[in-house]
Amino acid sequence: MEQIIPVWVINLKKRPDRLQKVGSRLDELGIIWERIEAIDGQTCEEYLLKNTAKNGEIGPLSDNTRACSASHYIFWKNLANDASLFGVVLEDDVELSDDFKELICNVNWIPENTNIIKLEKFLPNKVSKVLLGGVVSNALNSTRQVHRMFSRHTGAAAYLMSKNGAKNALNWDLPFTVPVDHLLFNETVSKLSSSLRPFILVPPIAWQSVEIGQGSNIDDSNRMHLSKAKKIFRSIKRAFYEAKLLPKQLFLLFTRAAIIKKIFPK
Repeated sequence: MEQIIPVWVINLKKRPDRLQKVGSRLDELGIIWERIEAIDGQTCEEYLLKNTAKNGEIGPLSDNTRACSASHYIFWKNLANDASLFGVVLEDDVELSDDFKELICNVNWIPENTNIIKLEKFLPNKVSKVLLGGVVSNALNSTRQVHRMFSRHTGAAAYLMSKNGAKNALNWDLPFTVPVDHLLFNETVSKLSSSLRPFILVPPIAWQSVEIGQGSNIDDSNRMHLSKAKKIFRSIKRAFYEAKLLPKQLFLLFTRAAIIKKIFPK
């Protein structure tokens, strides 16, 4: 099988252990890939983080979280300048299914006018409930299906993007005000996500792995020192944004244009 969709891997210079593991897996699968040196929020110049604000709809954003968004921004630039119409990006703590190679050797499974398709299952050891539209295409001999996403399902460890989707993201007004996974896969707080109209592959073909990652490099984004009152206020804000999309979601459920579907652990 000939690979026709390029693959990029985002990796911090200080994490060669992760690169060795994910690189070995990609090599084992016979996949051609390219490394993107991730921006390190702890050591980089402030101007490299300017694409993302320090505060946003769902709370403050650490420099590491902002750096993660900036690293994905590099992928969007690479794809926009590449000859290929589609590209896949992986974070360096991702685990891949054995049939991942087959997926990137064919574009017939990709729906027309696709901007982005989420390839991973967030929280790989738990069942997730996501509001999904009907099957729009089948992949890998109908063992996986592509659905439109109508509810939040975050994580940005593995996704396919089209060249048009990348250009859309690059042309979006800055600064971004939410982490990159919310930016791409959470319509309640991201107009860019609504514009991209994200799809998801079910069952997933990739998962973030604790064994490979050996701890997150952006965990501090969720452990910033907030007072109890600020944490409560943050929770209220998040609930408010979730509620804004509720009428649309209820309409989709009522008209049977979408259903709540369980996505099972790996």
